[in-house]
Amino acid sequence: MGNKPKHILIIGSGLAGSTLALELIQRGHFVQVMDNLAPNASSRVAAGIINPIVPKGVKKTWKYQEIFPSVFEYYRNFESILGAEFVFEYPMLQIHANDNERFEWRKRGAVTEMTELLAPTGDNTIVNSCGRLDVLQFLNAAQIELEKKNQFINEQFLSTDLIFLESGKADYRGISFDEVIFCEGIGIMQNPWFNYLFFDPTGGDILTVQIPNLPQDKIIKQKQWIVPTKEKDIFLLGSTFHKQSISEVQNPADAKFLIERAELITGKKVTLIKHQRAVRPTVQNRRPYLGRHHTFKNLSVYNGLGAKGSALCSWLSPMMADFISKNAPLNEEVDISRIQ
Repeated sequence: MGNKPKHILIIGSGLAGSTLALELIQRGHFVQVMDNLAPNASSRVAAGIINPIVPKGVKKTWKYQEIFPSVFEYYRNFESILGAEFVFEYPMLQIHANDNERFEWRKRGAVTEMTELLAPTGDNTIVNSCGRLDVLQFLNAAQIELEKKNQFINEQFLSTDLIFLESGKADYRGISFDEVIFCEGIGIMQNPWFNYLFFDPTGGDILTVQIPNLPQDKIIKQKQWIVPTKEKDIFLLGSTFHKQSISEVQNPADAKFLIERAELITGKKVTLIKHQRAVRPTVQNRRPYLGRHHTFKNLSVYNGLGAKGSALCSWLSPMMADFISKNAPLNEEVDISRIQ
């Protein structure tokens, strides 16, 4: 498989689909992205936290060396291309719940490989190399860029309209494609070609809230997190976790719980502005799914990024683009050939 430009259809314009589309366009391919723009799609509700630490065991995130610190440079490059601002660096204040947790973080912070990331401050810990991707702002900017070139289709993809041709290509409503790549988030569970992949869907709530006079120079975390936005006194607050739930219906009790937690953490009045709930297509072992279908070689999948998606895309989207462009190898931990 050579480097000849391809006509590629991407299903889904979330974080995976949009970054992959931009990567493939940079490699000279003609890309069309199709999405029905559901308002509760997980990428459109995501807080976009970029965090190099896994709290359990207080260790560096999976593939830390491949992702950090170039993750911020990755999105700044797209800021330049798209003419928008959507990535921000903040330290994270990790508030410790008890003495045992504080001791564990201090002990890990003294390890040589962790000193660059963890710094004690009073009874708590500052985590460096953190930040936020304003995912919705990025997705909107990417969509505008695609629309300029008539490469964005706002409609629901119907699997019954995809026809496989003898030439090895796929036809969708009269248009021929060399490759079709599914980046459809939780919709993958109804995909007739990739529904054999196991997902562990997780529902989560994110609130937009007002917290007067709370400094907007850091992310605050103690199980729940409080993330600054560019608007004065406006923060994102989350999250709750509803395992094996695909409901997008908000429960006022979840908002009440998060607001009470934020008031306890900050000591300030928290006012609800907006309550959103989305379902993430999480994978039990936290390893995304990338690769081609074992039978239909012109169908691929890029899914299962989970809560670390904003960071993971900076590593996986170029990898997936090289795989599609020139059959470059995928990391064996994410390649779906491991389970086919």
